[in-house]
Amino acid sequence: MASDLVPPCVEALDKGLRSSGFRPLARVLDTARATDVAVALATGRVAVVRCVEHAAPEDHTALATMLTEGDFVWAGLVYGEREGSETVGLVETFHVSELDRLVSRLLELREAFGEAG
Repeated sequence: MASDLVPPCVEALDKGLRSSGFRPLARVLDTARATDVAVALATGRVAVVRCVEHAAPEDHTALATMLTEGDFVWAGLVYGEREGSETVGLVETFHVSELDRLVSRLLELREAFGEAG
């Protein structure tokens, strides 16, 4: 169910994740413009995906910090505006129209972490 409080990017991400067998563990409104979604890849292995309308350097910084602190094993950034965002360091980026590519990446990671046990 759509909500005025949930950005369209998050609704689309939730739908894409659920259709591929992923269940979001948590959804956190980090700022008024950014929502973070935690996704289980394997036991004890969690990824985070940040949804924003327009990606900014502080989004990359926040996600990279989460990775280096060890909270998550992978981070992705989904943005809505077409002008885009470059992959910076540890964080992979995806336009909202590329959610199938994001889900494919999560499936790869789940398989890799599942085999690593």
